[in-house]
This record gives sequence, C-alpha cells and structure tokens, in this order.
Amino acid sequence: MKSTLLSLFLATLTLLVPSVAAQTTPATPLNGTWSGNWTPKGGVPDAVTVEIKQDSTGKLTGKFLTPTQMDFDKASFIAKTGTLTLEATDTRGGKHYKLEGKVEGTEVKGTLTNEDKTGDVRLIKWTFFGR
Repeated sequence: MKSTLLSLFLATLTLLVPSVAAQTTPATPLNGTWSGNWTPKGGVPDAVTVEIKQDSTGKLTGKFLTPTQMDFDKASFIAKTGTLTLEATDTRGGKHYKLEGKVEGTEVKGTLTNEDKTGDVRLIKWTFFGR
C-alpha cells in the first residue's frame, strides 16, 4: 500500500513540475520593457526605456522608447556571460546611442554612450502578475 501511494505521489509530482515551471519561467527572459535611467558623467540623470523582443532563435530586435524613440541598429545578447549590447541612431538628430550592460535577473547594469557622453545605466524589467 505504501509503495503504491509513493508511486502515485511521484507520478503526480512528475506531471505537475513541468506545468508549474512553464507558468513561471518566461520563454525568452529578455522579452519586455526595461526602464530606468542613466547619468552622463558630470550631468543629470535622464530616463531610459527600451523594448526588447527575442525570438526562439535568440535574435534580438526592439527599440529605445526614451530618451528618443529609435529602432535598434544592432542588438546582441551573450547568455553565457549575460552581456547585452543595444545600438541605435536617432534619425532626427543623428546621435548614436550604445548601451552595454550585464543582465542579472530583472536588472541591467552597465554604461550608455551618446556620442561623446558616457554614463552609468540601470534598467529594471517591467513585470506583470496575472493576465
């Protein structure tokens, strides 16, 4: 009787674990909106928001929403090291932006360069609970 109950318990647990994991683990952890700020050396903090989309092959696309809206020219992510690089050019002003950072859970910490200005950047992924 005990071995039957134990077998039933293990079988049920085996079926539940993948279901629970699928609900809590995003298919692509970079997908979503990340926002925060950057502070150019000697300057004042400015808002930064990026929208990242990663497909099933790992290809990244997206755009900066602030400080100005612009699509990524280049985007890469090295999962082994957590290194994220996003580049875009403001077509109106011609300024080039490059964000280089390390993804740690729901945060990106690194640097943002805008032409000759460089500063620390910190972004946090927006997370929503429920549907």
